[in-house]
Amino acid sequence: MKLLLPTDGSTYSRNAAKVAGRIATKHNAEIVIVHVVEDKGLGRKTWRETGAEQVISSIKEELISMGCEESKLHAEIVDGNAPEKIVKTARIHKVDRIIIGTRGQTGIKKIMGSVTQKVLQMSDILVLVVPPDYKI
Repeated sequence: MKLLLPTDGSTYSRNAAKVAGRIATKHNAEIVIVHVVEDKGLGRKTWRETGAEQVISSIKEELISMGCEESKLHAEIVDGNAPEKIVKTARIHKVDRIIIGTRGQTGIKKIMGSVTQKVLQMSDILVLVVPPDYKI
């Protein structure tokens, strides 16, 4: 089994990481962690790259502390439109499931964030949306 975990460092994506970690340890699954850097006219700046690397490193540490094997954790930082890149990365890696939080760093005041909603609409891969108050 292979899982895709989109992350932006938000509480919502960290909660999704806990769910992914639990599934991965139970089913000996691989996790592909993806962080999308959206170009909002700023281009990919060094500080944005460093921030993305810190987010991924933190998520990896948490997953390892849950019992995930480090060799089964893979990470990518990609540029572009978040929903499109998440779905494209899932297809490239032939994942079985995308595990994503309800909202991200932007904190859009909806039940579901716009990125999550678009991933649900675009994906032909099973998407597990983790609610904000879900406790592991």
